[in-house]
Amino acid sequence: MTHDELIAKMLTDPAVCAEHERLECGGFVLLDEILAARHNTELTQAQLEINFV
Repeated sequence: MTHDELIAKMLTDPAVCAEHERLECGGFVLLDEILAARHNTELTQAQLEINFV
């Protein structure tokens, strides 16, 4: 089973789906923005940690 298939299967559970939607409105949005910024600047995770400190 692929990751996407696992996610799709898990989201058929109403409780999991509700929690996923709650998180999408909060923390994951910020994480997505951080990951996109890191990708756009071509920084590795290690470089980001060094620059963040």
